[in-house]
Amino acid sequence: MRQIALYSDIHANAPALEAVLADIVCAGIAERYCLGDLVGYGADSSGVIDCVRATGDPVIRGNYDDGVGKRLGSCGCYYPTEEDKAMGAESYARTDAALDDAEHDYLAALPDDIRLDVEGARVLLCHGSPRRINEYLMPDRSDSNLAKLADIGEADVVCVGHVHIPYHRVLTAPDGRAVHYVNDGSVGKPKDGDPRPCWAELVFGTKAEVNERCEGDAAAGPVGAPGEAERVWLGVIFHRPEM
Repeated sequence: MRQIALYSDIHANAPALEAVLADIVCAGIAERYCLGDLVGYGADSSGVIDCVRATGDPVIRGNYDDGVGKRLGSCGCYYPTEEDKAMGAESYARTDAALDDAEHDYLAALPDDIRLDVEGARVLLCHGSPRRINEYLMPDRSDSNLAKLADIGEADVVCVGHVHIPYHRVLTAPDGRAVHYVNDGSVGKPKDGDPRPCWAELVFGTKAEVNERCEGDAAAGPVGAPGEAERVWLGVIFHRPEM
């Protein structure tokens, strides 16, 4: 059995990050990845950058990291109202001013994605979608569109952040393979009605191992093409540590 911890969308919330990292340690998971958006909105972008760098965890670039790191003038976020746009512009300007040149360079140099092979299953870690760093893959995105995006990403398991809403979905692609999508929620700015920080535990293993560990995950199941011998299974657990 292989367990992987995913966390993202910290948004300068250092206390929430500390709670998540401690919770991952308590869960006994050594393999960890950060899916981006370290900065913005919160009070301590520099502190979060320092903390994440100190972990040694592989990190990908989120849309906010991209906008600030490359000094693009905006984070590429969607704001539905003029008030939201004004607040977003203020957050961007404050974050940009708070970081030094080395911190800007660090964010700008983060990779777009990370690819893993788990017993033949192609796993893609990205921030928004396989197509675009700031694409919002909400929980109600159609199966057909998600299947197309998985093909673009050449992946059987697509793990994203960005929307701040945790979910695990499985769908059948046109070629018959089982494709999984996982959103790991948000460490520092949840949007699903639960204010606690969230991180995701991926559990890859046999059917028996996944069902035992991930009881209650309705999307748990095999990954990849039908007929493949000994297909690995995937289940997901969402953790919400208290602060």
